[in-house]
Amino acid sequence: MKKTGIFNSEIARIIASLGHKDMIAIVDMGFPIPRNVEKIDLVLDYGKPTFEEVLDVVLKELEVEKIIIAEESSKSLEEVCRQKLSFAHIEKVTHDELKNISSKVVAVIRTGDVTPYNNAILVSGVIF
Repeated sequence: MKKTGIFNSEIARIIASLGHKDMIAIVDMGFPIPRNVEKIDLVLDYGKPTFEEVLDVVLKELEVEKIIIAEESSKSLEEVCRQKLSFAHIEKVTHDELKNISSKVVAVIRTGDVTPYNNAILVSGVIF
């Protein structure tokens, strides 16, 4: 049995397979997930788990060089991203652009978060 890290086998598999510049999205409960993209559905209940809870776990194993969020996102989402990803570049695009970019991600992790526009695309970095 695994002792540390991400215990969700789907998320662990996806993160282990990512290369430099590959993308993975963490989205709220209402985000329209493209049909051609793998969906990892973590919704347990209305509001659970939150975007931030899932981000914290993903960041235990994923090196991120850039995060893409919508201009419409709340200031609190941007602050969370800046705090947790202090060395990563934050790029802001329109919500429509974010939805378009999401069709190019390796996978989408759907949270139970119900905060509007609590969505981000993480761009994988390198560890050297």
